[in-house]
Amino acid sequence: MDAIKIKNVTYQYENGIKALTDITLNIPVGAKVALLGPNGAGKSTLLHHLNGLKEPSEGIISILGNPITRKNARFIRQQVGLVFQDPDDQVFSGTVWDDVTFGPRNLQMSEEEVQEICTAALGNVGMLEYKERAPYHLSYGQKKRVAIAGILAMRPDIVLLDEPMAFLDPAGQDEITGLLQGLHYMGKTILLSTHDVNFAASWADMVVLLKDGKILAVGSNQLLADEEFIRIANLHLPIIARTFKMVPEFSSSKLPINEQEAFRLLFKRFNENNKYQY
Repeated sequence: MDAIKIKNVTYQYENGIKALTDITLNIPVGAKVALLGPNGAGKSTLLHHLNGLKEPSEGIISILGNPITRKNARFIRQQVGLVFQDPDDQVFSGTVWDDVTFGPRNLQMSEEEVQEICTAALGNVGMLEYKERAPYHLSYGQKKRVAIAGILAMRPDIVLLDEPMAFLDPAGQDEITGLLQGLHYMGKTILLSTHDVNFAASWADMVVLLKDGKILAVGSNQLLADEEFIRIANLHLPIIARTFKMVPEFSSSKLPINEQEAFRLLFKRFNENNKYQY
């Protein structure tokens, strides 16, 4: 069973402008998916549909085999957690603990369950020691981690993140990358939007390129080495691919897109150049 099935989804504003056009996409359970594209490509709009915040003008979206309807919106939002780009849109309570416990308490969980689940959620993002802190006393990166904890406390199978690296310094980006890897180890299906091709190349196992509300291409992270699609999507090749492309010895080879691939290519070439010298 796929985690997410999107079939012929179109979303049109009241003024007639289409934000999404005939989107069809299947996301396997446990996948790490990066949505990439320029501003206005429809990335955030698509994420909002997967959480039931928006309804398609046409088409069907199913979550773990359940088509999204108005009647099951509450159930869908328990299965699909959405982390907004700006944590200030999501973290609003007087303390971190109040914020993270808000969702489970609205689900009428017992206080014992709330304590257990929310303690684990804050521990998973490294924010348990801040549970009595007011959110406005936290850094931007810390607020993002609290927002993720609030979603984890709802125990979703699918986690959506809208530009999770936006406005973070390198240390903050490393923290979020570690969190995402932890979510993957927990068995979550993760779908995020990003402009960062370097991050997508090193993290994602599935890439979706969007432009003008339409899907340009879907594939593995190797899609990010396809210069034609990258150009059409108004993106850049990953910096490692661009670097190797400038070296004549490698320019005609399959371009590496991340550090691991670059190391393997260099190691292979080193061995080829030295195998007759012993």
